[in-house]
Amino acid sequence: MSLETAQTALRAGFFACLSADGTLTGLLGGARFHDAPERGAADPYLVLGPVDSRPLLSGPDEGLVHDLELTVFSKAESRDTAAASAGRAAEALLHGPVALSGHRLVNLTIGSVRSRRLKDGRTFEAVCGMRAVTEPVS
Repeated sequence: MSLETAQTALRAGFFACLSADGTLTGLLGGARFHDAPERGAADPYLVLGPVDSRPLLSGPDEGLVHDLELTVFSKAESRDTAAASAGRAAEALLHGPVALSGHRLVNLTIGSVRSRRLKDGRTFEAVCGMRAVTEPVS
């Protein structure tokens, strides 16, 4: 199994799990999940940001470690919507299920959730750093 195949499976599994969470879709106003949002995407929305993958041991067939970020963008009056949505996304993924095609999610941990106002002065961003360990299904 390649790194790209595992990343694709992880992305699809994450988006399916997040889409199934009614509380999260309620906070976002729908299933607003993107790899890269289109210009003028409805606000607020969640983006699967950078995903860095590497072999857990000596090769990808023995498992992979993925460091990734989920980012929520919101133009609400405060950072509350962005932070609550990022936190809920993390909870939904931690409690799953996260089904991966051709792979198994062995472990998922949350590193941090941080929020800030962007330079435009109107947009808040909340970033949830995560680490996932996957292994191929034999």
